Amino acid sequence: MKIILKSVKPKFVLRHITLNDLDEYLRISLDSAVKKGILKVPKTKAEARKEINEIMTSYREKKPKDEDFAIDVDGKFIGLVSIHGLSYGYEKHKGVLGYWIAKEYRGKGIATMAVKMVTKYAFKKYKLIRITGFCRTFNKASARVLEKAGYKCEGILRKNKFKDGKYLHDMLFAKVK
Repeated sequence: MKIILKSVKPKFVLRHITLNDLDEYLRISLDSAVKKGILKVPKTKAEARKEINEIMTSYREKKPKDEDFAIDVDGKFIGLVSIHGLSYGYEKHKGVLGYWIAKEYRGKGIATMAVKMVTKYAFKKYKLIRITGFCRTFNKASARVLEKAGYKCEGILRKNKFKDGKYLHDMLFAKVK
């Protein structure tokens, strides 16, 4: 297990995800609040294994499009934070942040700290100038995480995503260097 970033308070590490995280990855992905916030949710262990294998393959790429981190508390996978949408063309200055966390760890400051850490990491490693984060308009807790991590709300994107036969509105947040 390669630890990428460490937080002292609250205490957790950010590391690359492995197949050892499979069961918790699937369990947390299937949580109703997490499912509402993300577009692609694995429904079976095989689908979750495929997603994790794709993530693990991306770690070996010289110019990855994404970098995903397991949020690990005492050796246990409790969530995911990622920077994706990395481009090496004319939009090489931008990335998109995503995150989700197990229900029992919400409200403890872990998501906020993980977002801060990955934001700082991504600005430095990928030489980004702008990182955006989206959350559904009904997800006030996620909006608060982004605000506390220094992101500014730039507006509402109406009917921005389509899921389960419904159009969803997103709040657009960004942090610029």
